[in-house]
Amino acid sequence: MSYPPQPAAPGGQSYPAQQPYGQQPYGTPPPQPYGRQAQPYAQQPQPYAPGPPSGKPPKRRGLRAFLIGLGTLGGLIAIFAGMVIYHVTTRPAQPDIGGDNSPWQKLAAGMTAALAAKDEEAFVKAFKTDELKEKQRKVFRNLVKIPWESAHWETQFARPLNGDMMVVFVHQVKAVDSKPVAETYNWRVDDTITDPKISEVSGSKTLQGKTSDGSFYPAPWDFYEELAVETRDNLVLVADKSQAAEVQRDADVLAQAAKDDLEAWRKSGPAATGGRESARGFFITLEKRREVYNKLYAGEGRENDGLEAGVNMPIPAHGSQASKERVSGGSRIVMDTSLSRFTGADWKNGVTDIGRHEMGHATVELLATEQVIVQGLQNTQMWVIEGFADYLAFRGRDDRARTVAQASLQGYNFDGTLPESLTFYADQAKDRSAHYALGSLGIRYMAQKYGEDKAFAFVAAHYADPKQYKQQITDATGLTVEKFQSDWAAWVRANVPGVR
Repeated sequence: MSYPPQPAAPGGQSYPAQQPYGQQPYGTPPPQPYGRQAQPYAQQPQPYAPGPPSGKPPKRRGLRAFLIGLGTLGGLIAIFAGMVIYHVTTRPAQPDIGGDNSPWQKLAAGMTAALAAKDEEAFVKAFKTDELKEKQRKVFRNLVKIPWESAHWETQFARPLNGDMMVVFVHQVKAVDSKPVAETYNWRVDDTITDPKISEVSGSKTLQGKTSDGSFYPAPWDFYEELAVETRDNLVLVADKSQAAEVQRDADVLAQAAKDDLEAWRKSGPAATGGRESARGFFITLEKRREVYNKLYAGEGRENDGLEAGVNMPIPAHGSQASKERVSGGSRIVMDTSLSRFTGADWKNGVTDIGRHEMGHATVELLATEQVIVQGLQNTQMWVIEGFADYLAFRGRDDRARTVAQASLQGYNFDGTLPESLTFYADQAKDRSAHYALGSLGIRYMAQKYGEDKAFAFVAAHYADPKQYKQQITDATGLTVEKFQSDWAAWVRANVPGVR
C-alpha cells in the first residue's frame, strides 16, 4: 500500500497514493519440473505362431509334452531369477541424495551455519567464481547487520533442472515479523553430486525467464553494496550506505511513529482471534532513487506510479501459499526520500505523516484474508484500508488533519458518497488525494461518533472478512450503510471548510 498526493498539504508535498491493496501477488506457484511420470514401456508385438499343415489336425502330445513344457518354463524362470539376483547384488549402490543428504541442500545448510556463526569464509565457500564470491561477501556483510529471530536456506527440489535450483531464504526479523517469511532465489549450480558449486544467483524465474514478482527479490541485502542499519524498539530502518545520514536523522522520528501506531492499536484494537495478530514491528527501507525504489522486492520492477511516495508490501508466511486465505508473516515498507516530505523545512511532520500511514497499513495487514485477483473488483473496501492508515497518520493532531482534508478537497466535486474501490487510485492527483481524505474522514467520523474501539473493531473485521461489509457497518454504528454514509456526508460538509 502506498501514500497519496495531497496537493496543498503542509510541507508542500502531496502524499502519493498507496499502492493498490493486494497488488503485490504472492507469486505464481513455480512449475513442478520433477516427478513427471514416465510412460510405461509399450508392449512388444508377439510373432505369429506357425499354423498346422493344411488339411491335417494337430497332433496331441499328451501328458509327456505338457510336463516337458512345464519343466522348461520352470528352468527359464529359475535362470531369469538368478540373473536378476546377480545384477542386484553386484551393481554399485546408488547414492542417497534425498533430504539432508542432498549435496545442494548441504550447500544451503552450510550457508545457514555460516551466517549463524558470522563466518564469512564459510559462507562464500559454496560459490564458484572469485567475482561471485566477492558479491556474496557483500550480501553476507549486509545480512549480519540485521537482527534475525531465525534465518536459513532450504532447497525446493531433489536435484537441479538443467542446472537451476530453486532455493528459499526463510527468515524472521526480530521484533518485526510474526511468522517466518521467504525470499526465493534461483541458484545456477553444477549438476554433480560430488562437489557442486553455485555459479550464479538471481531471483526465482517465471516460465518466461523473468524474475518473479512473488520471489520478493531483490531485498536490500541483495541490492546494496553496503547497508546502513538503525534499529529501535519495533523498528529496523535500512538504506544504502550513501544514505546513512538520512537513516540516522529519521530513525528516532520513525521510531516514535511506530510507537504511536502500535500503542493506538493496543489501546483501541480488538483482541487477536483465529491465530492472527497485529504487527509486532516494522522493517523500512529509505531510497531516493526512483528506479531502485520500484525495484526492491519486486522482481523485474514495479510500474512507476508518480503519485506514490511510500509502499507497504505484505509478504506471505512461509509455507502458506497453498492456503485459500491470505496469510502474511510480515510487511516490508519502502519510502521515497527524494520528495519534500523528507527534504523540506517541516520534514519532521512529513516523515511522521508517511511513517504513521505506512506503518498503519502494516499494523493490521496480518489480519487480511482476501486473495485479490483483480484490483478494484475485490470485496475489500479501499476507503477502509487507506482511510484507516491516514487516520493513524493524523491521529491526535486534529488541526493538521483538518488542514490536510481542506487542502485535499478544495475544488473537489463532493457527491456525498464514500470512494469506490475501482476508481480509488485515480490517475489525477487531485482526485486521488480527495479519495484518501474522504477515506480518512470516514474512519475519523466513526471514531468520533461511536468511539475509537468501535472504529478499530470495524477495520479489523473488514480485513478479516470483507464480504460482510454491510453488516460490519451496522455492527459498528447501528445503521445501514446508506444511513451511515448520509450522516457522514453531512458531518464532512459541516466540519471541512469549503466542502458543499
